[in-house]
Amino acid sequence: MTDEAADYSARVWDHFRAPRNAGVFPAGTAGVFTGRAGSAHHGRAVEWTLRLDGSGRVAECRYRVYGCPATIALCSLTSEAVWDMSRGEAAAYSVVGLAEELGLPAEKRAAALVVEDALRAALTGYNGG
Repeated sequence: MTDEAADYSARVWDHFRAPRNAGVFPAGTAGVFTGRAGSAHHGRAVEWTLRLDGSGRVAECRYRVYGCPATIALCSLTSEAVWDMSRGEAAAYSVVGLAEELGLPAEKRAAALVVEDALRAALTGYNGG
């Protein structure tokens, strides 16, 4: 095991090895909002796609991610956390707080910012209808 691998908890490895809710919605799915942040060129990129129900709650979420195990695990864990949240609750969700809770090393906290930025970008496209 590398030094970097030793920095990740069993929970991070579980979500890295078996990410939840990864992927995309079928083409033409109504009520879908997308947000992106980061770039593969810089080592991590995240795209969130959310489908909100008529009351503005997260009915389904998907993501595509390029990055380290921490980035992938943060996307997976966040996708589970924001499910059924209101738009406001999801926008206030702290992926940085999640990274701290998971005990990720400080140099991996930038991954949390990219995940959070992409999530908020997707929520920005929602106008309540």
